[in-house]
Amino acid sequence: MRQSSRITFRSTFRIKISDRESDTLIGYAGDLSECGMKLLGDTLVEPGSELKLRIRMRDREGEMRQVDVDMACQWSQENIRTGFFEAGLSLLGESSQYVELVEGMRNKRKTQA
Repeated sequence: MRQSSRITFRSTFRIKISDRESDTLIGYAGDLSECGMKLLGDTLVEPGSELKLRIRMRDREGEMRQVDVDMACQWSQENIRTGFFEAGLSLLGESSQYVELVEGMRNKRKTQA
């Protein structure tokens, strides 16, 4: 059962997800929550694998925001409708920067509604 609600995005390419060790783009965030994210990419992520990720996005003021997180792949599948591989990732350990990023996005959405 989901522990927190997801923030989904109209633009798939808003939040870039990279392997932080090689600085290689591996995909984009399809949705985010305080507990994890759905990764959309061109390659299948192996369930059970642990990933060292860098999340990059521009905020509304045009400033680049970057957060490093460790996540584990819970599930992975190909979405034949979109052509992307999707992976459900859960946060490993604690990351106050990541939680602040998600909470900030959630608060901005509430004030705009």
